[in-house]
Amino acid sequence: MPSRINILNSISANSRYFFNLCSTFLSQIVSALSVLILTPILLSKLGAADFSIYGVLLNLVVFSGIFDFGFNIGLLKKLISKDSSAEQLISTLLSFFFLLFLFGFPILYLLFSKDIFKLGENYLFYAFLTACLIVQNIIAVLFDVVIQSANKIFVGKIIRVIKVSLEFVLILILCNYHSIVLLLSASLLVNCLYILLLWLNAKKVVPFVFDINDFSLVLLSKHFVFSFWYFLSSVAGMLVFNSQVILMNFFVGAEGVAKYLIITRFYDIIRIGLSNFTIVLFPTLAKIQAEGNWVLLKSFFYKSLLRVSIFAILVFFLTLFIAKPFFLNWSKYSDTEMNTLFIVFSIFILFIVIENVAATFISALKLNRLPTIVAIFQGILGLLLGYFLLMKYGIIGMAIASLIALISTNFIFNPWYLVKKMNEHIKLKSTI
Repeated sequence: MPSRINILNSISANSRYFFNLCSTFLSQIVSALSVLILTPILLSKLGAADFSIYGVLLNLVVFSGIFDFGFNIGLLKKLISKDSSAEQLISTLLSFFFLLFLFGFPILYLLFSKDIFKLGENYLFYAFLTACLIVQNIIAVLFDVVIQSANKIFVGKIIRVIKVSLEFVLILILCNYHSIVLLLSASLLVNCLYILLLWLNAKKVVPFVFDINDFSLVLLSKHFVFSFWYFLSSVAGMLVFNSQVILMNFFVGAEGVAKYLIITRFYDIIRIGLSNFTIVLFPTLAKIQAEGNWVLLKSFFYKSLLRVSIFAILVFFLTLFIAKPFFLNWSKYSDTEMNTLFIVFSIFILFIVIENVAATFISALKLNRLPTIVAIFQGILGLLLGYFLLMKYGIIGMAIASLIALISTNFIFNPWYLVKKMNEHIKLKSTI
């Protein structure tokens, strides 16, 4: 009987992983199709100048996701570990995130009005809509995290498919009006529906009630301490993936920014798609850690690293020989600069995807203090190198800088550090 129960539990666990993985890929496919179809249309309808402004604003929205201060990922850990303060913490975090808008809007207005981001006119609307989108994205992640805590990643992904599909249709229609304000407004309205659907499903997992009177500064302070290294990890991630476009906006023309935006959008599809294999393991890894089975975790890591590496190398060659002709035709930029940029990014994404295996394990096991410091150093190094190489080699230099920074830091350090920590825990358990 016990063996039969174990078999049933194993089938259930594997089926949940299968559903989570398939729904994640479905979400990614829909997002990829949206990007592939909309990007050349937006570039054509808006022109290089407005397309680069729109891209900078969207990058700013993503970059500002760091201002959840790691609270959401910290909440996920607490929900999985059945922390008694979790329900009140959800209400406290919601209150705090709403307050972010009151601070964010005037700050963005000041920055935009001073023309720091070279956005031209309409900066009042840009500031308001950007601040709204930033807060919406952070709140959406909070509700999605609550759903993930029950290992129901597939629920959030299916809702995201609905969101991306609806947003795609609206943007496709509204881009004919050549208005960035209309495009941002469409995203804002779709996000309202997205958040509503996430909220309804999150309440089925954790029956929380939002009450501003439940706000606790003491609880928020404690959670900040708990989530601090997750916050620094997100800062590092944004430095690595989203800061380059903002930096380039100060030093290169609209066409250069547009080129870099197009290639980063294209490669984000590949990077996120290949990273799905390990990202969906986060709740499972946290659960195995809670059970203290470090031998299983180590075995799991080696298997995941091998599988992802083989798949990533295969995709790398397919990208170079099959996807490159498609990309050059799709992007409408088939010059030598774009061809070289594509090759450099292919190598960069290959290393990023392989490194992401160790990064996911480190994050899930909350071993991220030292790796986070190294990751921040990687981001800063990439920006410093990027500035100098950008001045000398143009936008290709920025991509080369990111590759050099990755290989010399986290790509080597993270796997070594993770295995070292797992071996320490295994040795400790064997002596007890």
